[in-house]
Amino acid sequence: MATLWKILRRRNSTNRKGFTLIEVLVSLVIVGILVKVTLPNFLSWLPVLRLSGAARQMATDLQLVRMQAIAKNTSQTVTFNVSGGSYSFGSESRSLPLLFPGITISSATNPTFTPRGTANSVTITLSDGTNQKLVCVKSMGRVAIRDTSCT
Repeated sequence: MATLWKILRRRNSTNRKGFTLIEVLVSLVIVGILVKVTLPNFLSWLPVLRLSGAARQMATDLQLVRMQAIAKNTSQTVTFNVSGGSYSFGSESRSLPLLFPGITISSATNPTFTPRGTANSVTITLSDGTNQKLVCVKSMGRVAIRDTSCT
């Protein structure tokens, strides 16, 4: 009888696989509470993240144009279309409303990079309606992202 009890006990403890219904329900309730608490915070940060992403994309493209000007030994210009929220360089073009919804180009002057890597000083203002980022092109050709001023 004692050996039968040991066999039954061993079989019950080794055959337990998976989760009980109560464990699954408790886990789902905890996940639901976490989503309910964190989702509004994430949604409030979404415009700021889009604005930062648009500024980084533009700065990267400007640096690419500078490198192309040096490599090809010719002046390269980035042309902005403020009303359409787009810009083009060479055969490439970017539309900020398509890539980053809600982001507009508030003001921009077309920067021209020389074969030596220098450029005319330009400030490009990106906005999401409440916040703004400045993409600054310095006369030495450096590109930087600022919150308030390019000086």
